[in-house]
Amino acid sequence: MNVSKFVQQQAERFGERTLAVLEDGRLSYAELAAGAGAVTAGLLELGIQRGDRVALMMATRREFLVSWFGVLGAGAIEVPIHDAARGPGIVHILETTAARLLIVDEENVEHIAGQIGDIDSLELVIVVTDAEPPRLDRPTRRFADVFDRAPEAAIDVDPGEPASILFTGGTTGAPKGVVVSHAHNLNMARSYVDLVGYTEDDVLYSVFPLFHANAKYMSVLIAIAAGARVVIHRRFSASRFWDVCRAEGVTAFNGLGEMLRILLKQPESERDRDNPVRMVIGSAAPEEVVEEFERRYDLAVLDVYGLSETGPITAVTWEQRRPGSCGRPVPWFEVRIVDEHDVEVPRGRSGQIVVRPNRPHVMMERYWGNDAATLALMRNLWFHTGDYARQDEDGFIWFLERATDSIRRRGENVSAWEVERVLADHPDLLEAAVYGVPSEVGGQEVMAAVVPRPGLELSAEGLLDFCAGKMPHFAVPRYVRFMDRLPRNHAQRVLKKELKAEGVDAAGVWDREAAGYVLQR
Repeated sequence: MNVSKFVQQQAERFGERTLAVLEDGRLSYAELAAGAGAVTAGLLELGIQRGDRVALMMATRREFLVSWFGVLGAGAIEVPIHDAARGPGIVHILETTAARLLIVDEENVEHIAGQIGDIDSLELVIVVTDAEPPRLDRPTRRFADVFDRAPEAAIDVDPGEPASILFTGGTTGAPKGVVVSHAHNLNMARSYVDLVGYTEDDVLYSVFPLFHANAKYMSVLIAIAAGARVVIHRRFSASRFWDVCRAEGVTAFNGLGEMLRILLKQPESERDRDNPVRMVIGSAAPEEVVEEFERRYDLAVLDVYGLSETGPITAVTWEQRRPGSCGRPVPWFEVRIVDEHDVEVPRGRSGQIVVRPNRPHVMMERYWGNDAATLALMRNLWFHTGDYARQDEDGFIWFLERATDSIRRRGENVSAWEVERVLADHPDLLEAAVYGVPSEVGGQEVMAAVVPRPGLELSAEGLLDFCAGKMPHFAVPRYVRFMDRLPRNHAQRVLKKELKAEGVDAAGVWDREAAGYVLQR
């Protein structure tokens, strides 16, 4: 079965039962299926064919959900673009996938203006708006005009065919397009429902954008598979979080290590344990944070480890809880911890996590248009995650660190490549290196070491003003370090490890938060 037919099947089963609670209204199972069917009909009328790429760039809203499943229903491949993406990041995704259509909402249409003129594949931009769509470098039409159609059933698509292309954070170069199949999506949702015991009575809560695999598959699609309800908000608010959970009857939410720490920093209240949440999924937090969170809020933290390329690789279940561990391998993957020669290390020793599937099409098919990157990570027939861990005698995996040059800021993957590309266009800047430094709330902050052109003066405020609007707001550096030159090795590669080690206390570091600089989004 493919994803769209699965959604139709669940709609027949649950009908008018509420599926999604969004900030702009509620959506039932039947309404989702009808809306997706209307999008499918409109796309087929436009001539979209099986395997064509259709990009979506929208905030969390009803139109994103119906477009996602409507694109799949037409046999096309969905290409979600983060609604915080800007400039080169948007162009890279559209060009790499040769997308024929782009569906964008009125909140984000301004960010593609002036960006799409050289993208030959792009034929039409469809804008979610009540007004006339703006003039762009490509023909535009209103969402309602294109998709006000009688619903059409999803076409037959093999489960192994691509469903979506998810772009990574680009932490080791240009963002790569992860091709995931219908079977990948459905296996993740249905298997995880069984693994942690979701039921029709559960209410999930997500504060991640629908661009994210976390929101898409670990919240929305899991809710559909369980016959449950999902509450989806655009942003995380620590001060309102538990009030939302109480008001909506939330029983489970997906968290991150930083998210748990931030909630723990809220003032303690006698109502802390008065909440309906029974479990948190995927915390990526150390043992002491997990234990404190469980005690304070009277719930269970079930950790999970995975990547966009794989979905969950290891998970903690109700029967096998070990705070601080990310669990044991899930049934559909084989996992090993190996040394630099891909030889499995003894239990208790650290090494890289490698993985391969036990079922067909349950991990990524490839990186879109990048066979070299695909082969590089599939050495010796194992997918190399680039992450380091150890495995104890009972088979539990304990995550240690990322081997890649990655930046993880408050739940978002930041592409150092993308930030460096924007900085390279600054006329007064000679060179720049972007990297992550520890954050006081957990995770990392973005730092840029920059070298101005000789004889020119450059302010940190002016540099950030230049960045605003050209990259996601969360990628704009918090710290700017002015240097005379960047440290390099014999191959002229920047020694980011040295820069990271020197941290935020190094000479010449400017902190926008300490300076009171207000970041424009």
